[in-house]
Amino acid sequence: MENYKIVIVLLFISLNVSFTFSQTKNSNIENAIEYFHQRNEAISLVKNEQWQEAVLKLENLIGQYQNDADLYYLLGVSYFQVAQYQNSIATLKKALEFGGTILREIPTGSAPSNDIMIKIAKAYAKDSDKNNAILWLQKGFSARYDEKPFLKEDPAFDNFKEDEGFKKLFGNDDKENITRDDAWTRDVGYLEKRINELHYSPHHAISKADFSKEMQDIKSSIASLSDEEIIVKLMRVVGSVGNGHNLIIPTSPKKGALKKLPIQFYHFNDGIFIIDAEEGLKQWIGYKVEFVENTPIEEALQKTNAVNARDNDMQTLWLGPYYLGLPDVLKDLGIIKNTDQVTITLGDVSGNIQKVKMNPISWNFTGFPKLSKLKDNPQPLFLSKTEDPYWYKILPQQNAIYVQFNIVTEKKEQSLKDFNIELRNRIKQNNTQHLILDLRHNHGGNGSILPPMLKTIINFEVMHPDGTVFVLMGRETFSAAQNLLTDITKYTNAILVGEPSGSKPNHIGEAGWFKLPYSGLMGLISTQFHQTSKAEDHRKWIAPHIPVGLSSTEYFAGYDKAMTTIMEVLKAYN
Repeated sequence: MENYKIVIVLLFISLNVSFTFSQTKNSNIENAIEYFHQRNEAISLVKNEQWQEAVLKLENLIGQYQNDADLYYLLGVSYFQVAQYQNSIATLKKALEFGGTILREIPTGSAPSNDIMIKIAKAYAKDSDKNNAILWLQKGFSARYDEKPFLKEDPAFDNFKEDEGFKKLFGNDDKENITRDDAWTRDVGYLEKRINELHYSPHHAISKADFSKEMQDIKSSIASLSDEEIIVKLMRVVGSVGNGHNLIIPTSPKKGALKKLPIQFYHFNDGIFIIDAEEGLKQWIGYKVEFVENTPIEEALQKTNAVNARDNDMQTLWLGPYYLGLPDVLKDLGIIKNTDQVTITLGDVSGNIQKVKMNPISWNFTGFPKLSKLKDNPQPLFLSKTEDPYWYKILPQQNAIYVQFNIVTEKKEQSLKDFNIELRNRIKQNNTQHLILDLRHNHGGNGSILPPMLKTIINFEVMHPDGTVFVLMGRETFSAAQNLLTDITKYTNAILVGEPSGSKPNHIGEAGWFKLPYSGLMGLISTQFHQTSKAEDHRKWIAPHIPVGLSSTEYFAGYDKAMTTIMEVLKAYN
């Protein structure tokens, strides 16, 4: 027992002094099984935020074994929570030396290495070491930390929020009485810096020279441009960078926020139609759009690619109609001249044509629009609960279960893991033979929580060799949903039904935030490369095995052709 205490003391002398020992150390584990149980207990203590108990347990474990980065990470987070900031810094640095961790569901912590760097910066700040705090903030930002704008008001940095060096990290300076033109000039310069700082490969779609020239051209034109025009010019720049995760939130600036038309467009197989409208304009729902001013609607749609940073052409169908609803964008694209009123030429089912003048409205961006619910008819299954992140329905006639996965997130009342446990139990109880997973509304989310859903699909196929897995997919199957789709195609024989996916099997994704210091304009930039498929996979999308689109007639009648197609296939099994 005395020897054991000596080992612990010696370990923490080295932890607190230098951490210069080798990354590979001999094990002091006497009972490997007991060590394993203790390790699980330590993780549980951290997840339950029992920080002091976790510290003692983790110190003991590291005393026995010094090659597990997970333990250093957990101990660093725990030390932080009990205000042992120097110990936190030392152990988190040790975790970084090992390459970081991929542990999930750790409260107050996040696994990526750049997040660990920011945690170290916070620990230095809490320990009143401003210089090292700023140094480690810079390290985190250089490593493409994606939550930078929200650190400015983090309580950890309260003691030096007004420090000039700290403020400069966020693009601010102490110049007083700054003019409107100077403010925008600084904002454009900061955006250029932030794109280069954040983007995984900022010049793969546009050369560095062309990118710099575009930014300089905007700076040179600021005096002659309105705030709205500047924002659209910046949207063009972001569009030129490529990748579907790059976007500007046009309603976020303090002034110059873009307005939108009081209607929502959607591109069906038979054209672009109005599927939703504000009060007073609902009579136009169901009408086909023929022209915006004098530009044919399909030509106008293709022009939106100038501002639509996208992974593939399915995103033109998905997001192009959104950009068609922004008059300032339409003006910049040469489609309209007056943003105060836009003339739309509409056609009804009988072929009657009429022109309708529409006045833009203020709005608040809350995400890209989904295919909206029907206004009159009963909702088809695939539109009935689009606001619910994940849910399922037993289909007894088909001996199947329908699972709709709309966003990769956790519900407060039921985690995705618990949902999948329930799903597997219901499948077993009902002896369900076919599984239908609907990803058509899923734009992605937190990809780190996907494993339980993937395990359910793989488990179903293994346990039901005579059954079938179907995946409904389309233009909105994007980001983390694309990653799930790619994994499903790698590990199962699922039958894919619908449209091509909205992203690539291997794509530049994630989303790092920027906030321009003077205008307040916010947006996202792609920060990480996701190689979900093999390195040689250069497909622009994953194509369906059974291609099924959606016409306006089918949509407004509440008819889900893709689901009906699956039902017809299932008849052969029943």
